Amino acid sequence: MLYRKLEVELDRWKNSLSRKPLTLRGARQVGKTSLVRKWAKVNYDEFVEINLENKDNLEVFDKVHTVSDFINKANIVTGKKIVPENSLIFIDEIQESKNLMELTRFFAEERPDLHLIIAGSLLEAKMAGKWNVPVGRIEYMYLYPMTFFEYLKSVQKGNYLEQLEEMQFDHEVAGVSYIENCFKDYILIGGMPAVVNNYIEIGNFSEVKNILADLRRSFIDDIGKYTSGVERNYVESIFKVAGNYAGQLFNYENFGDLGLKSREVSGAIRRLEQVRLLNQVNAVNSLNIPLTYKYKRAKKMIWLDSGLANEANGVLELIPSGIYQGRITEQIVGQTLIATGSRREFNLSYWARNKDEGSAEVDFCYQYKNKIVGIEVKSGNTKNLKSLFSMIYNGGYMVIPVRVSWDPLKIEEYTHNSKKYKILCGLSDTFL
Repeated sequence: MLYRKLEVELDRWKNSLSRKPLTLRGARQVGKTSLVRKWAKVNYDEFVEINLENKDNLEVFDKVHTVSDFINKANIVTGKKIVPENSLIFIDEIQESKNLMELTRFFAEERPDLHLIIAGSLLEAKMAGKWNVPVGRIEYMYLYPMTFFEYLKSVQKGNYLEQLEEMQFDHEVAGVSYIENCFKDYILIGGMPAVVNNYIEIGNFSEVKNILADLRRSFIDDIGKYTSGVERNYVESIFKVAGNYAGQLFNYENFGDLGLKSREVSGAIRRLEQVRLLNQVNAVNSLNIPLTYKYKRAKKMIWLDSGLANEANGVLELIPSGIYQGRITEQIVGQTLIATGSRREFNLSYWARNKDEGSAEVDFCYQYKNKIVGIEVKSGNTKNLKSLFSMIYNGGYMVIPVRVSWDPLKIEEYTHNSKKYKILCGLSDTFL
């Protein structure tokens, strides 16, 4: 069984005295349904699952207007008995019913003793319309493709994972070559559960390539479920080329040489972001808290998953050196950072000086308490960190500098322009 760290958060939700109906958000095929089924099997006597993509289920539950009516119909349709505190109700593909989504507010008000989880891969696109979302009466969790730590534990190497989680500076890591090889495999295949599960069982890159191609095709087929008309054409065109921009900067103007206007491109990319297939990382040039985003500057594309990006770029058996290696490394670090946002979305950005102040750009930054973490990603052995030094110089004690590389976890000391700097160095999942 695949390990997902979100199970710990689900445990906290189940035992919380202030528990509300839970909305599990995430793109299609990241494992939401499998996670809930696996976790429910361990934690509840009865699991009541209702999938609204089933037309028969939708016909019944879309007409429900009260919580008691829902419970009665759920008992009849599923043949199970909903018992407060001992049953988990799971409504999958909730975006198919505006009525049922709006009814969830009354579960919190009238039946707080019932444990309810809802999920919907296309929910964000629906919520952006005229839906009345029960604000303050539901809570959220976010599921992403598997991180490297989840991957490592899933391939039956839990002892290695425990070692990494407890690692301290300058401590020797047992089996470091094996861990690095696992990480290289993970960069290639990504963290989509179906892909990881197949690779664990078969270990064949040809099969992985076929599954990733099928996944990408299914995402294209889904576009008609949340767009229509000319917008659908824009979104489909953007999706087909967007994977080529994973881990690099882009502008709306002349995106992908598609001949589309900036407004059309921005709208299509925003749609893909709503269904969680990509993230736009905005620039910041100030090092004051809170960070202020420069929305008109170039953005960085972080694709849903590195495996999907590799498939889109025709790179799966071996990542080439050079420019693409740097891009896919930034993709991995970006998606790992974003995946840390299990209870709230992670606000990721990159730092760049104003053009009239010179050229300096740090790959990623984010606010951590009252500090700002600046991350420079290095796929090779180079230690050219002029931009990171510039960020530290401008931000002073506010900046926590990090160099992500293949080197062991340690504090590095540098001298640049007669100034001394200390920088945290390590492999991405070691400290992200």
